[in-house]
Amino acid sequence: MLLPSSTQSGGEKRLIGVFLACFLLANVTSASGNTDDHVWGESIDFCQKTTELQFNGTLANQSVTWQTELGPRLPGSNASLLLRTSLSENLTSLGWNVEFSSHISHEIELTNVIATWKPQNISQNETNNLGRIVLSAHYDSRNIADRDSNESLRNTPILGANDGASGVAALIELGRIIPSMNLDNEVMLLFSDAEDQGDNYTLGAKAWADNLTGNEINRTESFILLDMIGDSDLHLTKITPSTPILTQNMILLGQKLGLSNQVDGCNGQRSDVIWSNQSLPVFDDHVHAFYLGIPSLDIIDLAYGENAEPYEGYWHTTQDTADKVSAESLESVGRIVELGLLTGAWTSIDTPLEQLQKSTQSNNLDGEQPLIIEDESEKGMDSSITLAILSTSVLVLCTICLIILRRFVE
Repeated sequence: MLLPSSTQSGGEKRLIGVFLACFLLANVTSASGNTDDHVWGESIDFCQKTTELQFNGTLANQSVTWQTELGPRLPGSNASLLLRTSLSENLTSLGWNVEFSSHISHEIELTNVIATWKPQNISQNETNNLGRIVLSAHYDSRNIADRDSNESLRNTPILGANDGASGVAALIELGRIIPSMNLDNEVMLLFSDAEDQGDNYTLGAKAWADNLTGNEINRTESFILLDMIGDSDLHLTKITPSTPILTQNMILLGQKLGLSNQVDGCNGQRSDVIWSNQSLPVFDDHVHAFYLGIPSLDIIDLAYGENAEPYEGYWHTTQDTADKVSAESLESVGRIVELGLLTGAWTSIDTPLEQLQKSTQSNNLDGEQPLIIEDESEKGMDSSITLAILSTSVLVLCTICLIILRRFVE
């Protein structure tokens, strides 16, 4: 974030204020086209779909325990190798095609694990043009506990039960059930390495994104990241940057599963897992796909521990252990993703023109405020040409206003 300097003149500050107001208005214009949850789900019987869900939080939680028993999964370590080997053997046995992709970045030798599942009985030509969903999690654990309350432990590698193992556990469980879901699109499970090593972040995800071909980018319909999803006191907020319609779809799916305190779920229950009134910024693995123009979503709980503040609690400490992770939390997130796969929430990204016109006539949805993702959350991400034209028009008008105001100030 750029903050205006106190040495700037009053005229310059006014110019900055006008620019920021215009930029926010452009974002509101773009986001407003994505606030209608019926864009993809109008004819879907969500409650029927919830009865088909298979994700097992207990199995996922057992995986978290097993991963942490390996020890810290640092890039290049034996624990990392053992985890990769297990991922490959288990997913291959379920019908996934598994590959290892090795890279050297910032003097770190890292290895991404990429598992791919494709619908059966399709031709090679169809495969090359098949839309795909990427589900991702980092499988490394942090090499230093730099936020530990005990200073003598701050150079100690963490076990990463939540920050690492939880997302991997969810992908493993999704890998178990996806082959039986009769999906029409390709699914990739990306287990990225070296996401969280010292001052180096998201190296594996960046290496993956940097090596995508144009065709791979174009046919990737969404990138869904699962990170720190096992906190026993789970709260999911809006994350920036993320694609607004994916955020809205996630919130709706959570509501149907009874994870929101605003409406009853299909089970007649409510909980406070979904916090749709809070938005938090984070630089995570999804940003590299996001800035390639791939619709992206980060599902993450940044407040780790009961009553913890964002970026606080057990995060980056030696207390990030398996007892802080719950099967219930893993199942909540896993079923959001699973329900999204079953209903097309991760593939229906474009907003039809008629829905855009409808949503711009109203400022709320079911009594809730529309989702507005600030700053760069729209950058390169809304595939709707109509929204791009609207945003550009607003910025052009703002530029004209800035020129006029600058002349007035001078």
